[in-house]
Amino acid sequence: MLKAQTVFVNPVGKKMIRLVVCAAVALPAQIFVAQTEVQQNFHDQAVTLMQQQIGLDTNLPNERNPEGLRIRFQKIQENQQPTGRSVQYRLLIPGAPEKEKYTLTVWRIGVDMKDTPAPVYTNAKGLLIWQLPTAEQEDKDTLDKADEVEIDLKAARGEPIRYMLRSQDGRLFFPGTIVPYPIEGKDGNCRLEVRLAFPEGQAMLVFADGLPPGAQVPMHMASEGQTHDSKMKADALGHAVSVVSPAVPGTNAGVAKISVALPGCSVAVDVPWGDGSYRPL
Repeated sequence: MLKAQTVFVNPVGKKMIRLVVCAAVALPAQIFVAQTEVQQNFHDQAVTLMQQQIGLDTNLPNERNPEGLRIRFQKIQENQQPTGRSVQYRLLIPGAPEKEKYTLTVWRIGVDMKDTPAPVYTNAKGLLIWQLPTAEQEDKDTLDKADEVEIDLKAARGEPIRYMLRSQDGRLFFPGTIVPYPIEGKDGNCRLEVRLAFPEGQAMLVFADGLPPGAQVPMHMASEGQTHDSKMKADALGHAVSVVSPAVPGTNAGVAKISVALPGCSVAVDVPWGDGSYRPL
């Protein structure tokens, strides 16, 4: 269970004034300051969104996905155009049952989920394609552009784009998250990554890997002259998740420096937040 330390939501400014959550699996809807009904509703919606984001990114095995399968993204090419940079990927999910008609859904931060216009299928290699595989397509790792499912993405630094593949009878559900331009740092075996939970960084998801299993890992955040210290709880695999908000009262934008430090692992990343910070590359 996550432990919310301090939460105050300002629906007018659309900013989390201060929110730091040491996360493992789910966010509690717990508030320690008085709020209006509108503020409460806004807070509850934000908590629900982050619960869903963490759940999709963590992807623990469940009855609809007992093996914890994930959609994998294979980079095809990157293009630099006058309007910005984009990256093309093909999608694979090895181990997903064949002969199923799937619905593919995309969820980008700040917008509603959207289904692709047609159902998709998989071949024996798990490659997502637009029709049931023919005998010649069955064991192919790649196919013609017209046959395989390809995506062309523009994104900002630290922006996650989530895909969900579900069978049309609802029995199967497989998620996958791609971050084309991750905000990350590495030191030895440990890795720190920050993902935007909202387009302008009102809240961010902090992922750490390679930690000592079960450890309480100190995390420090500095944002526009204010600092906050908390701890991340690593699971048995050395993975930990936290949610932070860098917003500072009276400041519309800034840069947050988020760091973790313990023997053998000292890593930090800088993340812009606030008005004008969302900039696709």
